Order: sequence, then structure tokens, then C-alpha cells
Amino acid sequence: MKRRELLKYAASAAAISLAPTAIGQTRELRIGTPFANGSNLHKGMLKFSEELFKETKGRYKFNVYTDSQIGDISQLLTGMQLGTIDMALLGMGNATTLKGGGPLSVAYVPYLFKSKKGVAEVVNGPLFTDIFENIAKESGVRVMVLDGARSARAVQTTRGPIVKPEDLKGMRLRVPPVEMFRAMFEKLGVKAVPTGINEVYLALEKGQVEGQDNGFDLSLTFKWHEVAKYWSATDHNFEPSGWYIGEKLWNTLSTEDKAAFKRAARAGGAVITELGEEVDRNGIETLKKFGVAYTKPDLGPWREALKDLHLPYEGKLWPVGMVDKIRALPENK
Repeated sequence: MKRRELLKYAASAAAISLAPTAIGQTRELRIGTPFANGSNLHKGMLKFSEELFKETKGRYKFNVYTDSQIGDISQLLTGMQLGTIDMALLGMGNATTLKGGGPLSVAYVPYLFKSKKGVAEVVNGPLFTDIFENIAKESGVRVMVLDGARSARAVQTTRGPIVKPEDLKGMRLRVPPVEMFRAMFEKLGVKAVPTGINEVYLALEKGQVEGQDNGFDLSLTFKWHEVAKYWSATDHNFEPSGWYIGEKLWNTLSTEDKAAFKRAARAGGAVITELGEEVDRNGIETLKKFGVAYTKPDLGPWREALKDLHLPYEGKLWPVGMVDKIRALPENK
């Protein structure tokens, strides 16, 4: 399809998606994710759709698409900007790639947050409000709600075990497109390899990458434990799920409907958190059943190796002193 035809199709699809709903009619919308079918994240999306349908008395229904069926991360973000995709469930960090998203990179400073609960309370607080509003204004994509606790990030590799930071030196790791993750692993001597999340299994199997960093929630549902047999619980980052919505769609909603969308997303987030706790509880047992060597390293050397990583970014990606403010917040516990 030629570029002109593609743009014509996108404009037509956007017009249909944003058309107002007649009384008594259901407006069908699409929410996509790269996350796996059947995962706790998928089940949270189903809950969101179900709750919104109830909240709005059947005026809105979301069809849920997992496994990058309607686009990978970048395609979902672009689709929301164009209006051809309505919503997406992504990692909070994906917003750092959007225009205006640079300051959000502070949330990915290693060992900044102490727990899943702590990070959720901080990023939903006043310190981050202006960042998310600016992302919506500058990029046309709104991070509507941050809810749904994710597993602590770990390092999973095809060779190991990984005990000390220097054990990673020279390895090729799939690293997400978040500046602080790239900086972290490069500081540890890793070659960061950009790889789509749905391509990780094959890349690990073929040796194109030798590891990745994610928690139990993604790693187990994508079955990377079948091909990567070393797990190191580095716990270097916590993040909540991000419920994204196209700003074009958001601006068509009434105040009441905006509130309903947010309540439904929080209901979906609660499901993600609850089922995620079960995933985390059973994660070690699952890994061992598949012959994966599980290591719980002393985090002291990891914290020491990365303690100054954020300094070159102070006053550039985020305001000077923001890291210290976050560390001092009583919510960060």
C-alpha cells in the first residue's frame, strides 16, 4: 500500500473510531498490548473492558488484543497518535520514548524504589503529575492511569550464573528502549541489543542475545525459561503497568466518561496486581522445575556499581535533585 493510501486509511479509521456514539449504541474500541495471551496483564485488560462496559451501561466496549496482534510497542504508540488504535497496556517506561517523556527516565534509575507498592505511590503522586500532562500535550498519547504492579526486574541469561555485576561483562543483552536501562547495562560492560519483545525467545535460542531483563510476569508467560537457564534476582527496578489512551479519543470523552475509564483501568490494575502476586510466589518453583539456576545475589555490589549512574542526567533529562527527592519520600518504602 502506497504512503498516500496508508494516510488515507489512517484518517478514515480515526474518523470512525472518534465518531460520537448514538444513544443506545455500543462504541467498540481497541486496546492492544505486546504482553502474552493468558497472562495476568491480559486478564487485567479483560477486567478493564468488562468494568467499563458496566460503568457506561454498554456505551463502550473494548476488544482486547494481546501478543502485538495490532502492533508492537512503537506501532501501538503511533496508532494512538493517529487515532487508529484507542488504548494500550504497556510498561510505564515506554512513555520515555514519547515527546516530552524524557523526565520520566528518572523512574528507571537503578535501585531508586524500594518496593512495588512504593513506586506506584510515588509515580501517581504530585511529583510526576506535570510530567504525564506534558507527555499528553507534546505527544498526543496520555498515560491515563498507572496501576497494576509488575514483578521486580531480574537478569535472565543463557550463560551464568550471574552473581556479581562483573559477571555480565561482554554479554549481549536485550535491553528495552529506556535510556536508564541502556546506561545501566552499558556501565556494567554489556552490549545492549534492541530486540522486540516478541522476538526475544528466538533471539535467545539462536544466541543473537545472551540474556534479557524482566520479571516473572513477562519472562514466564513468554516462556524464556525454556531457552535461558540462569536467573539472577537483581531487583534493580520496579514499575507499575501503564494504561495509555490516545489524546484525540480522550478529548472526546465527557468528564463522567473520563472518570469511568480511570475507574475501569484501576479495576484492571487490581487484577494485574493480585494475579501478579501469585506469579511471583510461584516463580522460583517454576524456574527450578524447568532446570533454571536461580541466584539471589548480594545487592550491595550492584548498588555500589550503579550509585552514580544518574549524575550525568541531572538537570538534563530531569530537574536537579529529583532523585534525592524521590529517595526521601515517605511513600517510597
